[in-house]
Amino acid sequence: MKPIISKRRGCGYWFRLLSVGLVGGLMLACLGYEEIYLIWATRPAPTSICCTTPADLGLAYEQMTLTSGDGVTLSGWYIPSRNKAAVILLHGYGANRTEMLGRAGALARHGYGVLLYDLRAHGESGGARRTYGWLDVKDVDAVLVFLRNRADLDPERIGILGFSIGGQIALRAAAQSDRLKAVVADDPGFVKIEDAPPPISLSERAIYLVNWVDTKGIELHTGVAAPPGVVEVIGDIAPRPLFLIDTGQGMGRRLIRHFYDRARMPKMLWEIPEARHGEQFAARPEEYEQRVVAFFDQALLK
Repeated sequence: MKPIISKRRGCGYWFRLLSVGLVGGLMLACLGYEEIYLIWATRPAPTSICCTTPADLGLAYEQMTLTSGDGVTLSGWYIPSRNKAAVILLHGYGANRTEMLGRAGALARHGYGVLLYDLRAHGESGGARRTYGWLDVKDVDAVLVFLRNRADLDPERIGILGFSIGGQIALRAAAQSDRLKAVVADDPGFVKIEDAPPPISLSERAIYLVNWVDTKGIELHTGVAAPPGVVEVIGDIAPRPLFLIDTGQGMGRRLIRHFYDRARMPKMLWEIPEARHGEQFAARPEEYEQRVVAFFDQALLK
């Protein structure tokens, strides 16, 4: 009988074992973080609408409730028109209609009717899940039906202005419906990473990979397939005019310029380099009002 010989394991063995453990732990941590993010990103974000309304800006308004084509209830405000034209306002992700009150006041002061509502699964609107705007275009259709039946409006004088995810929704809605006669997209987001320009650094490549994973995760979590991207449809808005507003900083600047390059005339681009995402109106409120009103005047009142 041969004696049992004990082999001592070298440092290389333990280093490899530790490396496998660390990599495995890191992968599990990343998967856990991604799952937490997806739960947050897709669950409803209800908030009570209180404290500030159009009345605080000296504007008369109507509380309104609409039902989208798939049965989702939309809650919002309508400020009646004095010039036969109206603009739909769409807020950003995780916010509600009050985010757009400043812009609403700027338009209403010039006679525009303004309809601002909570996106599905936001604010006081219904909806079982958020999908980064993927399902929200059908809600714009319901809003258009409401506006086109208003006695104070000419149905051929309706525009749309969206901020962030709202801007993405506005672009896709206008590409699908010629009932929207003019579009302002204020720092719009993308549908999927294929919307973005090619990465120019290693860090951007990493960010793009994360966004690709996020998109696939949202599809799996919600059962909703990502719609065609902004760059696939933005050219369909022409010959109706398009106005893109951008902070002029970082990747966001490159994204909006990428959208602008793929849009067709007539189109305009305004960059506000000192503003970060969400600060465009606050950074230059008077100039913002002048430029946006002039754009809609030219598109809807001539």
